[in-house]
Amino acid sequence: MEKDQRIIKGNETKKHIINASMKIISEEGIEGLSAKKVADLSKISKSTIFHHYSSVEGILDEIFKSMLSYLVEPIKAQKAPALEDFLFSLGESIYSLSDEDKLTYSVLLNFYISCLHNKKYRSALIKAKEEMIDAIADQLSRYTSQKRKSLLSIAEMIIMTLDGYGLHFLLDSDSNTVKEIWALQVKSWQALLE
Repeated sequence: MEKDQRIIKGNETKKHIINASMKIISEEGIEGLSAKKVADLSKISKSTIFHHYSSVEGILDEIFKSMLSYLVEPIKAQKAPALEDFLFSLGESIYSLSDEDKLTYSVLLNFYISCLHNKKYRSALIKAKEEMIDAIADQLSRYTSQKRKSLLSIAEMIIMTLDGYGLHFLLDSDSNTVKEIWALQVKSWQALLE
């Protein structure tokens, strides 16, 4: 029983470390992350941080891995009854962001920036992008008889659009405007998929 409590406490500590790290990344970028800042923000010692993670790089790796799953898994799990519903659900993943989701998206954008000069994150993000494109194309294939090549192109267009909408939503959280513009976008994708 005592071992279980240590595991629970250890997992809670790791969660505090990750949450503090994400807050720092969202405000200062990946380069702003340090063990001292994480320790100060999470009110734990640096030695506790290094007990759970061998380095700040280890924290970044865990955040990055969980973010990629955060992006891909909801798309794969989607069971929308119609194309329009599926496309609107993708938009809702942007314009209905909770504060926690906004933080996650902001951290993701910081990883995007880092991908410009960090080969490790770049290759992982490209792989995740390809998984997302495949997942969206798989979903689109449920609603149309278009060839896979066309579905992959449309799926990539959707990913690029989601990225842009997400960035603009973070800058100006006007969900009504984003929702209206997304509805226009949905109509154009539906026309492409007919």
